[in-house]
Amino acid sequence: MNHASFAIAIAAFIVACSSAKDGTNAPAPPTAKTSDTTAAETSDATAGKAIESAPAKTDEKWPAAAWTRDASVDASRFMPLEDGFPGTYSLLVVSGGEVVFERYQAPYAKDSVIHVNSCTKTVIAMLFGMVFSEDVAENENRPAVDFFPEYALEDPLLRPIRVKHFLSMSSGLKWDGGIDAADVVKMSKTNDWARYVFERQVSGPPGESFLYNSGGSQVVSTILNKQTKGGLLAFAVERLFDPLQISEFKWDRTSKGVPKAGWGLHLKMEDMAKLGYLLLRKGKWRNTQIVPEQWVSTLSSKHVVANERYDYGYQVWIPKTIGAGGFMFRGSYPPSIKVVAVLPELDSVVVYVGENYETIELFRDFVVPALKREPDP
Repeated sequence: MNHASFAIAIAAFIVACSSAKDGTNAPAPPTAKTSDTTAAETSDATAGKAIESAPAKTDEKWPAAAWTRDASVDASRFMPLEDGFPGTYSLLVVSGGEVVFERYQAPYAKDSVIHVNSCTKTVIAMLFGMVFSEDVAENENRPAVDFFPEYALEDPLLRPIRVKHFLSMSSGLKWDGGIDAADVVKMSKTNDWARYVFERQVSGPPGESFLYNSGGSQVVSTILNKQTKGGLLAFAVERLFDPLQISEFKWDRTSKGVPKAGWGLHLKMEDMAKLGYLLLRKGKWRNTQIVPEQWVSTLSSKHVVANERYDYGYQVWIPKTIGAGGFMFRGSYPPSIKVVAVLPELDSVVVYVGENYETIELFRDFVVPALKREPDP
C-alpha cells in the first residue's frame, strides 16, 4: 500500500470510530472555491408527519450579508450552557430572524470557512427539490437506474430502488462504512463514484431499513449534475448561494467535476444558519420561493427509523428526545462535529461546531430550555 492509500485508510478509520460516539456523517464561478481532494465520511447514528414551520409573520427579519443581533434578549439565559457544557466549541443561535446568542472558540472562528462534512447531504436534498421543482414527486419516485442509461445496468434487483431510497438512506444496497469505512475509500479511488454504488450487492428490499450510505448521496448529486446546464455547482451558486448572499465557500468535487455530496462543502457558521433559516421559512427567502414549500415538508418528514435517538428524513436527522420538534443537518470529522438544527416550534436555527460530540445533551439540557425560557419581568 502506498503512502496516499495508507493515509486515506487511516482517515476513514478515525472517522468511522468517531461516529459511534453520538450516533451520526462548468468551471465554478469565481466566488466558489473548489477542490478535488478525497475526504472520508462519518455517520451520526416510511413517510411520516412533516415538521410544521413557524407561521408567516409580517415583521419577519432577514439577514443581508450578515445577521443582525437582537439586543433585547438577555444573554444570561444561556449562562447554564456556558457553565455546564464542556469542551471546545462555537455556537450561533438565531431566533426570530436575529442572533440571540453567539460564542466562538478557536479554531472555529466566526469568519472561518469550516468543512461541514455530512451537512453537505442536506444541501443536496434541498437542491433536488429545486432542480426538479416542476415534477419533484415524479423524479423522487423514479427508478434511480433510469438516470444512468449509459451504465446498461441489467440487475433486476436494482430497478425497485427509487431516488427517494437514496435520499432516505434506505436503498437496500450493502455498504461497508464500518470500522474502516471501506466502501468510502474504495469509491473515492474510482473515476465514477455513482457507478461504484450501483455495483454494490443488494442486501434487502428498498425502503425498509436504514443504512447510512454516502455513496447514495453521491448518486443523487450525479443525477442533479447531469440535469443542470453548466453543472450542479453553477446551479447552486446562481439559485441558492447568491440569493442568500453566501459568497465565501468551497465545494470539493470528484475527478468528473461532480460535487461531493457526502462531505464536500465548506461554509461559515453564519451561512450555515442562512441555509437552516431558509428551511425554517418553508423554502422562502424574503419574497422569493427558492425551495418548493412542499419539498421542505417532504424532506423534513420521517421516512425511516435510524436509531433510538433519531428518525431520518431526506438527508436530515430528526431527533426524538431534545424537547422540541425539528430536524438537523449533521456532519463530523475528527476532531469536531457540525450541527445545523432547524427548530420550527421555537422559531429558531442553531449552529454548533465543536469537539464535544454529546449534541443530544447539548440541545435537550441547554439550548432548548434557554430558548423556551420566558424573559425576566
